[in-house]
Amino acid sequence: MRRRIASLALFATAVSLAGLAPAASAAGTVPSHGRLIPAVQGAVLPTRNDTTSSLNWSGYATAPGSGITGVKSTFTVPTVGAVPPGFAANWTGIGGYTSSDLIQAGTSEDELDGYYAWYEILPASETQISNCTGDSACTVNPGDVVTVDIHNVGTNLWSVSLSDAGHWSWQQNISYASSESSAEWIFEAPTVGVQTIPANTGTNYFGPTSTFTDATGTHTIAQGNPVTIDMGPGIGVNEATPSGLAGNGQSFNVCAYQQSCPTPSS
Repeated sequence: MRRRIASLALFATAVSLAGLAPAASAAGTVPSHGRLIPAVQGAVLPTRNDTTSSLNWSGYATAPGSGITGVKSTFTVPTVGAVPPGFAANWTGIGGYTSSDLIQAGTSEDELDGYYAWYEILPASETQISNCTGDSACTVNPGDVVTVDIHNVGTNLWSVSLSDAGHWSWQQNISYASSESSAEWIFEAPTVGVQTIPANTGTNYFGPTSTFTDATGTHTIAQGNPVTIDMGPGIGVNEATPSGLAGNGQSFNVCAYQQSCPTPSS
């Protein structure tokens, strides 16, 4: 708890000085990995082969409006820097791009609170996972390769699994009414009492697996007519920028505090 309070105090000071939001006491607040917040309030979000800006997400989304029954992602846990003070998360999920529902799972990274894995079903806040097979603490370290797999296994019933290659695995069936409207692969600045700015995690690598499933089968991001999402106010200055997709149609980078980002080779 002391680490969370210290981190929030640093963040509130930085945000207040930057003029982005008032300094606020949020001690003990559990992070929330919410739906996309458009950079321009009330903006109509594109749903096919376009780019948009968000205050909290950066990465890719495919948004057919319905029928997404599974999503999968493999990503490398980044190393977080202390400056600027902020919070970061890497995750994959279903919903939340054009809808208020979202089922998601991933990892969080910040300089003071460290690294851990979680799942979340809106409107609830995150639930940190525990009792993993192979490591009951579900330890997460920079450089670990984490796989998230979320898929429908029954009416309003979803299998959510996370694995940290060579270390641990975790799975749980979760009841949730999803719109099945979109699939996302995201680097995020979560809400922790107030909307945060992202921690400096450098280059965040998603791949080599980034897929979604619908009634016709499993597809790569590239096959889903994706929307590219920059994190920032939408005026040409990004807090995080995604790269193009690699030749496999699945792998990409998100670069924190960079205005361009190199595409991975695979």
